[in-house]
Amino acid sequence: STVRVLSQINEDVDVLLKNVEVLKYLNEAIKFTRDSFQSKEINVIINAQSESIVVQANALLLDVFENILNNAVKHNDNLKAELTINISKILEFDKDFIKMEFNDNGMGISDEKKKIIFQRSPIRIKSGKGLGFGLSVVKKLVEMYNGKLWVENRIKNDYTKGSNFILLIPEEI
Repeated sequence: STVRVLSQINEDVDVLLKNVEVLKYLNEAIKFTRDSFQSKEINVIINAQSESIVVQANALLLDVFENILNNAVKHNDNLKAELTINISKILEFDKDFIKMEFNDNGMGISDEKKKIIFQRSPIRIKSGKGLGFGLSVVKKLVEMYNGKLWVENRIKNDYTKGSNFILLIPEEI
């Protein structure tokens, strides 16, 4: 729940990180999103190099995925919401990371909005629409995992064609 997430984030204690199976949580989040938007056709393609992808995170990774997926569907005026999730391993700063790219065909995010999208904003809970916490909380969760989150245009130089949310989380130790 939102309260659980916020209380865990607001405590200035080291969050216990453990090995978390990415596809397990990702598939749960996809099911949750489909259940939340039953009147919308949602097509999700996952491109992963392996069946077993494990990162250093915790159970709140599910909330991260749900928030990104819900936003991709909620802010999409097309008849069909198309999401492609590309998962790969990369080496950055001499560490192994799992890179997850969430490409959508939604309305996209202007460069102006990209600058503020991860800033803290009032929590608005809309019945049946999302989880009630925004991308600022999602970004903070990802940073707790020693990861990074940012957004780019799905199509370079044309934000109106959709977004690409990119998540880097350290691979299992």
